[in-house]
Amino acid sequence: MMIRLWRYKGKDYTSEWSVRQAVFETDRVSFGEVPEGEEVEFWKRFDVTYVERDYSDEEKAALELDEAKRERAEKVASLTVEVDGMTFDADETSQTRMTRAIAAAEATGLTETVWVLADNRVVKVTLAQMKQALAKSMLAMGELWTVPYATRG
Repeated sequence: MMIRLWRYKGKDYTSEWSVRQAVFETDRVSFGEVPEGEEVEFWKRFDVTYVERDYSDEEKAALELDEAKRERAEKVASLTVEVDGMTFDADETSQTRMTRAIAAAEATGLTETVWVLADNRVVKVTLAQMKQALAKSMLAMGELWTVPYATRG
């Protein structure tokens, strides 16, 4: 995997588009495509230093961690749990909603509430079922949460 970097007027750019914008804004110069294999010479004409290099081990590790976190976020967003044959959404937003519903029920003495399940069915759910769904949700998310760090020192 390679990193492409452009340095122009003492500032580093990580995309061709951004350095083109900087050259245009400073020198009012726009230009066409960069000939393949001639990048260094092409950019030199515009007082831009162009470098391609391999990622350092630290950069590779950071990219891998970012990708693992992105994958984790996708999995967390699609979590569901089952309680008494009902499938609840278990993502972070749903956990927040469950927590509020539980707090409200406990504060007012309610023993059940109406809830929308993962399949969009509207059902009555008891306080005990809601607490169980929240606990299962938190445990399921907890299992996923440390995965990006599992292979790291």
